[in-house]
Amino acid sequence: MTTKQERSAIFKSFQSNIKKSVSFDEGKANLLARRKMLSEICDYIFDVCNDDDFCKMPLKTDKTIAYYLYHLNRIEDATANILIADKKQLFYAENFDKRLNSPIITTGNEIARDGLVEFSKALDIKQLREYVAAVMANTNEVIKGLSFEASKTKVSAERKAEAVKSNAVSTDEGAFWLIDYWCNKTYAGLMLMPFSRHPMLHLDGCLRIINKIKK
Repeated sequence: MTTKQERSAIFKSFQSNIKKSVSFDEGKANLLARRKMLSEICDYIFDVCNDDDFCKMPLKTDKTIAYYLYHLNRIEDATANILIADKKQLFYAENFDKRLNSPIITTGNEIARDGLVEFSKALDIKQLREYVAAVMANTNEVIKGLSFEASKTKVSAERKAEAVKSNAVSTDEGAFWLIDYWCNKTYAGLMLMPFSRHPMLHLDGCLRIINKIKK
């Protein structure tokens, strides 16, 4: 598994390269390389944890592994498909709304801390692994298809309305801010967050939990 320093170095290269047309393709390659590193971390998490581990919350500053993986992939699924690709979310296109056994269809930002363990216990972990892999592959294809010109596109009002209509984000005040946050970005901005920074933020949380419970 790669180190934080290695992941940070390739992120900085990606962040710099996507700003210029002459280096944009190199920047995309950097992003895809970083995402491969993130995929390897996900595989490690699924390989070393049992179903009970995904539902534990041993740290005051972190949530559960199941929540983190569900949450970051619901966000990526919604933003890549609704806001950029203009197509159906994998959550519905591949029946993950039923396969995951999730009690919610949203990103989960609205879940109170005392509800995280029960939420995590409800999820089918085997199907969660399938969802993580499917979202990773789908977003990678969206990234590959972006040109430098398209990357400068700001999310349209029509796609913002579609995001609201999809109910991927709860109307709870603690969650609904995400709609404006995403839709004020360009496609390049979405490449940065949530396609790169966001997963690493939560995967680091998963690794902290593993370090705590597997000592």
